[in-house]
Amino acid sequence: MIRRSNGKESHAPDIDQRFRPLGRAHEMLDGRNGFEIRSYRDRDRAAIQRLCCDTGFLGEPIDAVFQDRELFAELFTKPYLDHEPEWAWVAEDQGRVVGYLLGSVGKEFELALLRSGFQTTFKMVFRLAMGRYARHPRSRQFIRWLLGSGFREQPRHPRNAAHLHWDIEREYRGCGVAQGFWQVFVDRLLAVGVRHCYGSFFSYPRRRPERIYARFGFDVFDRRQTTLFWPELAEEVEVVCVHKRF
Repeated sequence: MIRRSNGKESHAPDIDQRFRPLGRAHEMLDGRNGFEIRSYRDRDRAAIQRLCCDTGFLGEPIDAVFQDRELFAELFTKPYLDHEPEWAWVAEDQGRVVGYLLGSVGKEFELALLRSGFQTTFKMVFRLAMGRYARHPRSRQFIRWLLGSGFREQPRHPRNAAHLHWDIEREYRGCGVAQGFWQVFVDRLLAVGVRHCYGSFFSYPRRRPERIYARFGFDVFDRRQTTLFWPELAEEVEVVCVHKRF
């Protein structure tokens, strides 16, 4: 059985509606009891950071691109978990976190994102100056990208919209976890009167996440080519922003 529960740390409205995600969850779980989607708890932070790094390079581990897992995870998860932890959920199977959804509806999130990103980038530059990445040229190149092209290569996004970011372990993708996250997130958005949201991701010819988002009713809002993965991929990679109204 697949179920959802709320963590004690969450102060967001309680929405106790049962649902049955779509997909082949029973096949994926090989006869086990199922996975649970529940609200984020402080103890989940390390597992979320691990999963962020395990999927950071177009669904694969980030280590080849940037070797500092601590700061990579901080860059992409800390603003959500510090600023609006009540809008975070995890998928757990047999006591192990196998996916997460991080969201935001706050008007101050953009400021929080910039502030946190600046702090993390400063830590990277400091570690670079101290020789932390001396034996990993690709990590140094990643930091130069953040300082130079990273901001310019971000697509436009809709104003005053909720935001979501999620990651799921490879073996759990396409098996109902994403549908479960989506229903939890939409339930909460509707409960607080939010009527549109957006997300962004990397897209390239062999991996087009916008097709998956289209199944949930998202349209492409904007897209920009990125140079982040030029050393690894000859294909054109874009950062795509998708948007949905309810």
